[in-house]
Amino acid sequence: MAEYRQIPVYIHHLRSRFSRDLPPACAAICWLYSQIICEQDLARYPMGILNMHGGKLPQYRGASVLQWAIINGESECGVSWHRLIREVDAGPIYVEGRIPITPESTGYELRQAMILEAMDLFPKAWRRFLQSESTRVPDILEGKVWPQRTPLDSCIKDELTEKELRDFVRAQCEPWPRPFVVAGNSRVEIDRVVSEYEPGAIPYQTSDGRKTYLVPVDD
Repeated sequence: MAEYRQIPVYIHHLRSRFSRDLPPACAAICWLYSQIICEQDLARYPMGILNMHGGKLPQYRGASVLQWAIINGESECGVSWHRLIREVDAGPIYVEGRIPITPESTGYELRQAMILEAMDLFPKAWRRFLQSESTRVPDILEGKVWPQRTPLDSCIKDELTEKELRDFVRAQCEPWPRPFVVAGNSRVEIDRVVSEYEPGAIPYQTSDGRKTYLVPVDD
C-alpha cells in the first residue's frame, strides 16, 4: 500500500541490528528483555547468558507474567535469575526471590519491588552463574508459557466477579496500557474500581451480583 501511494518506507530489522551490534564477550546479562533470543545469539557467549525473569518459574514462563499473576489472583510474584536456553524460561535457576501481592498492590508498585529484589539478588546470581552452581532446573510440565499482553487485552470484559475486576484494573495500570471500556462510541480509560458512586463513574454489574463503579482517568 505504501509503495502504491509512493510513500517512503524504512524497514528496521530490530533483532538483526541488535544481534549485529552485540560486542564479543564470554558471557552476557539479560534484563527484562521481552524478545526471544535466538539460538545463534545464545551460541555467541561460551559461558551463556544470565537472565532476570520477573516471574515464578516454571509457573509463569513467557511474557507479561507480572500482570498475569495479579489477574490470576496470585498471592505472590517472583524474581528468577536463570540461564537462557532454547526453551523459553526453562534454563537452570541460580537464585529466586518472592514478593507478596496484597489486595492493594498495583502492577507498577510490584514492578518496582521486583526490580529492587532482582538487584539485591544479582551478586549471588552472578557468582553462581560463573561457577555453574544452579539451585534447580524448572520442570516445564508444571507451568506454561504466558502470552504477551497487547493494548487490546486492556479491555474490561463483562461478567467478571468483583475481585476479578479489581485485580484486572490494578494489574493494567501505567506504564502499561490502562484498562478501558467502550461507552457509546468512546474509549474510556479506567483509573480504579469503587463500591460507592462517584461523579462520572460508570456502573458495572459483577457476575457475583455486586454493584461497582469504574472511575475514569482524570484528564
